[in-house]
Amino acid sequence: MAPRFDPLAYRDPRPSPAIIRALGPVNQRLILPGLLRIRRLDFPAPDVARLRAAVRPGTAAFLGPNHPEFMTDWMLDKEVARRVSPLMAHWASYEVVNIHPVAQWLWLRNNLIANAPGGRGRDYSIDWALAGHGVLLHPEGTPTWHGDEVGPLVPGIVQMAWETCRRLADAGRTMPVLLVPVVWKLAFERDVARELVQEIDYIERRFGLPRGTAATVEARFAALQGAVLAKSRARFGLPLTPPVAAGEFFEAQAAFAARLLAELEARHGASEGEFARRAHALRRAILASSAHGEDEARADRRKLAEVERLHRFTRERYAGPTLTQEQIAESAKQLRITLLTRGLRDGMHGVVPVAAASRVAHVRAPGPIAVDEVHARGGDEAAAQATLLAALRERLRRALDAVNTEIASRVDPWRRPNPFAAGAR
Repeated sequence: MAPRFDPLAYRDPRPSPAIIRALGPVNQRLILPGLLRIRRLDFPAPDVARLRAAVRPGTAAFLGPNHPEFMTDWMLDKEVARRVSPLMAHWASYEVVNIHPVAQWLWLRNNLIANAPGGRGRDYSIDWALAGHGVLLHPEGTPTWHGDEVGPLVPGIVQMAWETCRRLADAGRTMPVLLVPVVWKLAFERDVARELVQEIDYIERRFGLPRGTAATVEARFAALQGAVLAKSRARFGLPLTPPVAAGEFFEAQAAFAARLLAELEARHGASEGEFARRAHALRRAILASSAHGEDEARADRRKLAEVERLHRFTRERYAGPTLTQEQIAESAKQLRITLLTRGLRDGMHGVVPVAAASRVAHVRAPGPIAVDEVHARGGDEAAAQATLLAALRERLRRALDAVNTEIASRVDPWRRPNPFAAGAR
């Protein structure tokens, strides 16, 4: 009798060069431009050359791209690898790699490493990096849905590079061990107001909201956010109120988020630090409590998911005098994939959240960070690793800012007045 398939069980990838070579053109010519609407990759030759110099036999390279989206980022990962090092290994969620035996077979042969708990993905990564093929993982962990910023990084990429240096030193070998930042910015290159309004129309209809009547895309977007907030407050037990004015939106939303967070921490314990750390602590506490009452745990998970959603659209990110089309699109997409989860169409969209219109992916590689040089200096390992992680985030941030400056002349003509800005009417 065949053993039962276990989605939590880790299995080493079994990369098939033939399958990887065959699927590369499919992704390049069909999936990226057709399914995901990436019309063109702007990937300058000097950036490609820097990546090829970093990822080659004789180096151990760990690539860390930014992570603004979900499916699109995966396919960009594979296209970057096709151009630089086709046999590169890639980390992915075990829920995706191990979703089904057939899917697992395909993903393992595409050299995807499942982050299954207790697996030996780190050992496999180090071996593969030492072989000169490179290993790619997104150090932000999960998609941010913020195309203009780099979120806090988790330390796994630095820890693997550091362990690689340790193994080389123990074996009496030397080799460049590199953190390799890669960034991309996904940008429209025409007026896509009509397509954004269609996206807003769909969210309103499926979420049970009255259809908006405002004349401009930015006013429709503001009305949508206000209506969603009003309905969300009612879903979590507060009195139903009319949508707040756009100029008062962030204060009302922050108060609602603080109330939900306080209720959760009153039940599961409060923690210190930035919101991401507090949310992580709550997630673990809710998981631990599920054994004592699954219904209550499910309700708490919904509440925490709503708090996390509210923290993605904040004054700190979206209160400038104008909004880009990309900012409106990413925020509408966050609403759609978090609020609309029932039915085949919305379920498929949650897996493949296709953009409202075609875009260009502007890809840049600013140059690697030499971990082996830091390791060789000795000293406090924890402090050194923290410094490397901060350096990686800073290099990603600067490269992303540089791309935004470079493409501003193509993005800025389609900016919209921001109805959420202070003093906006």
